[in-house]
Amino acid sequence: MTTIPAGKKPRATRKSPTLHRNPLAPSPGSDALTNTRLEFAVVELERSGTLTGARSQKLSTRVDPGLIAAARRRTGLRSDSDLINAALAVIAAGDDFGAWLVTQAGRLPEDFELAL
Repeated sequence: MTTIPAGKKPRATRKSPTLHRNPLAPSPGSDALTNTRLEFAVVELERSGTLTGARSQKLSTRVDPGLIAAARRRTGLRSDSDLINAALAVIAAGDDFGAWLVTQAGRLPEDFELAL
């Protein structure tokens, strides 16, 4: 049995939460498109093997409080770690919609008519 010196508290051991545990689930008032992009990013990063499932790297930075507040409103996330992980996931997964859209030019037949 291990004894703990007086005045010392035992360290709590807990598994680091992962991005997939879904603290990133939409919350009331959050932006649906932002949450869809985030969900897509997480799925793509998991599929590609990019996400390791561990939050072991510590990051310390100074950020604009207005930027944090705006990101919290859009995502509904309250945890700083969840917010930063979400932002990094969206950036890392990328978004090739613009490139895809450009490749779609000229895809409709000339006789295509929209039934109104």
